[in-house]
Amino acid sequence: MPWAQFDARFPWNWRVRFLSDGAFRLYVSAVCWSAENLAGGVITPGELRQVVDTRAPRRQAEELVAAKLFEELPGVGWRIHDYHD
Repeated sequence: MPWAQFDARFPWNWRVRFLSDGAFRLYVSAVCWSAENLAGGVITPGELRQVVDTRAPRRQAEELVAAKLFEELPGVGWRIHDYHD
């Protein structure tokens, strides 16, 4: 069974603490979705709505890029920063 793990101090991490609620939810959901689907931390635009059902997932993905939690992969989508660490 796949699993995902977060440090107990995760909500207070400098990259996380000022995220919008939607971006926070997208990040946590993306980590869990990637583990469940063995995606290696990569999310395509087509998969974004499967990961989280929010009003503006692309805007939230860009917020995660700005926070250095997602890395943009041109022509592919996004990679979760440090997913394999």
